[in-house]
Amino acid sequence: MAKRKDFLVKNYKYNFKNLNIETKNKKTDIKSYLAGLFEGDGHIWLPKENMKKKHNPRFCITFGLKNEPLANKLLDIIGYGHIRYKPKNNSCVLIVSPVKGLNVLIKYINGELRTPKIIQFYNLIDWINKNHNYNIKKLPLKKGNIKNDSWLAGFIDADGGFFIQHTKLESKAKKRKISCRLRIEQRMYEPITKSSYFNVLTEITEFLGCNLLIRKQISTGNEYYTLTASSRLSLTKILTYFKSFSLYSSKYLDYKDWEKATILILENNHYTEQGIIEIDSLKNRMNSKRTYFNWEHLNNLIN
Repeated sequence: MAKRKDFLVKNYKYNFKNLNIETKNKKTDIKSYLAGLFEGDGHIWLPKENMKKKHNPRFCITFGLKNEPLANKLLDIIGYGHIRYKPKNNSCVLIVSPVKGLNVLIKYINGELRTPKIIQFYNLIDWINKNHNYNIKKLPLKKGNIKNDSWLAGFIDADGGFFIQHTKLESKAKKRKISCRLRIEQRMYEPITKSSYFNVLTEITEFLGCNLLIRKQISTGNEYYTLTASSRLSLTKILTYFKSFSLYSSKYLDYKDWEKATILILENNHYTEQGIIEIDSLKNRMNSKRTYFNWEHLNNLIN
């Protein structure tokens, strides 16, 4: 079981003023955001050399069906490709196969990737170079601080979730407990190359100030890296990060509710009578309970 190093938080100061700013003030960083989204829920299919029929590679990102507006927005930005719908899986897939579209994507995310999926990306570049006489340079994994661009926002849109916990006294708990947490889960190894996700997940835990753990799925026996950020230090870092960089899936809407609950916690108002009422109201309209979706925030996602 992997754990982060301990963090010195003794002198950390909280500043809660102006945390709830509007999305229009945030940075739009399509390159790093798209890289994070792809590395969370994307893959690249390459045709085998001995195939009789000639096919182009396919760059794919999978979305839950409720996030179809984001898939279509990205399709408009890229300018090539289509959306494939998979109703049985409650999902849709953004697929880019035209060479012009693949070149757009390569220009966007080359040099922005941080995980073992870079091998799939390198294989795509090799295919383009070989079959279309390009000479695209393969840039290395990005090593900059994870807090300085939109990569983490894209990765969380793919593999993260925001949750409010309220353990009530009626549930026979010894005391009422209210908490907010960000949870991220990712496979331990890239399935094609068997390369580990340990390094990038460790970077995330070091930034957020939490532990990297391993969860084993009972039904399949598969193991996953998982992290949960819920301390006051972690919550403050998350709010500070999303002041600058935005989510764009429906998780943006969950985050905005989660943000309000988090500020109540950080300001020690969550156990007041009004605070408890607001916490329950926010919790009961998030994630699977959300019935209304406003996609105005997609207007800020531009090329």
